[in-house]
Amino acid sequence: MTLRCTGGFTGPAGAQTRTVDLAQLPQEQASQLEELVLACDFFALPDKLVKDAPKSWDFQYDLEVDQGPQAHSVRYHLDAAPPQLKALTEKLNDEVDPD
Repeated sequence: MTLRCTGGFTGPAGAQTRTVDLAQLPQEQASQLEELVLACDFFALPDKLVKDAPKSWDFQYDLEVDQGPQAHSVRYHLDAAPPQLKALTEKLNDEVDPD
């Protein structure tokens, strides 16, 4: 699972990437992330969930999830994302250090 965040006042220069290998995490933390992926029905989400008129300070996220036979990526703004995807994003931001 890879989450890349760009935008804000620093733009591409301030991009942050967080990469998570669920197999390397403690079981409880890995389970929580897997549950959030399932809760937001990640593999059924459209490729883009972006605002019609984003501002220059809006953060844009690119989340890629690869679970064996399934792989999918979504580009989104938090304001345009469903609550479960927001929760997954917040969990990754809070618990995973940037690369």
